[in-house]
Amino acid sequence: MSGLLKQLSQKKHRTKNIMSNTKTAVVVLTWNARERIAACLNSVSDQTHDNYTIVVVDNASTDGTVEWISAHHPSVVVIQNKANIGFAAGNNIGMQWAYEAGYEYVVLLNDDTKVRRTWLSELCKRADMSEQIGLVQSKILFMQEEYRVDTVGNPLHPLGFSWSGGYKQLSSAYSDDRIVTLASGACVLIKRLVIDRIGYLDEALFMYHEDVDYSWRARLAGFDIWLAANSIVFHDHTFLIGGKKFFWSERNRLVVYLSHHRVWTLVVLLPLFLITEIAMVLYSVFHGWWKYKLQSYASLVLFIPHIIKKRMQSKHIRTQTDRQMFQYFEYTLDFEDVNTILLTYIYNPLCVLYCSLIRYLIV
Repeated sequence: MSGLLKQLSQKKHRTKNIMSNTKTAVVVLTWNARERIAACLNSVSDQTHDNYTIVVVDNASTDGTVEWISAHHPSVVVIQNKANIGFAAGNNIGMQWAYEAGYEYVVLLNDDTKVRRTWLSELCKRADMSEQIGLVQSKILFMQEEYRVDTVGNPLHPLGFSWSGGYKQLSSAYSDDRIVTLASGACVLIKRLVIDRIGYLDEALFMYHEDVDYSWRARLAGFDIWLAANSIVFHDHTFLIGGKKFFWSERNRLVVYLSHHRVWTLVVLLPLFLITEIAMVLYSVFHGWWKYKLQSYASLVLFIPHIIKKRMQSKHIRTQTDRQMFQYFEYTLDFEDVNTILLTYIYNPLCVLYCSLIRYLIV
């Protein structure tokens, strides 16, 4: 945890006992999820928050998902896409529908979740507390182990890596609301004024790291990101990684990293960046994914025009310097279920030393 977040976490951030009634749209993106979406919609349909609408965006399912929703949840708004257009584009369609319909809050929720009855009211209650708050994440627990954390907000490394915060720790350790660095796309509330300022998810990323990119942009624009500790989501999450996921994660990490740091920051980070990329290539060779790593570099070259465009957008929305952003970064990597001697005893100490030395050069 960064120094700034440590200071903030030492304070008590309990929500007041008030009821939010802000007009809210809950967007659930789905694709061939007939077997799992029932638990999600059944729980979301029974909330203490009064003023909300459920919007399901279907990415061309062929398993009867849409028909089941129509039969069992006729009040749900269903938007059917003609193809599987990915996580970012699919969610954007739901966000745009909500924005045009005048909703103040949009909540993105994975279809492999279920929620407590007070989930939405607690989420909106935290969002209501300040205009400075732009994004709010629920406390996301494992569906199979409801007392353990899936994520309570995701950390961010200076080189663009991100992972699940509080992963597999006890839920009781996170009982208070707190500022977090990034919000997980599994469940995040987005305010209308954030969309006004930074727009929608980056559809070019297709899947993985879209939430990292969006939170980073929100932070650059000066918004706070909070965990609503009493807003509980249970996530049927299994940590899986393979060649294709490695490609998308690495390509998109590099796109986001190159898009949001200023040029001087990229220069200062270059030695650490090169060492890390060599390590990632060796890691990919060890796991047999080297072709996917090379593909990520090839795809990155094709993304140069898009990166230039994103850099211009970041410059336009920026109210925070990179030095201010560095207060939120974690210098050590703590990937879920990936922990090696080289990472723990060589790379992480090297990274801490390097970042501690250069952070005063960041402007």
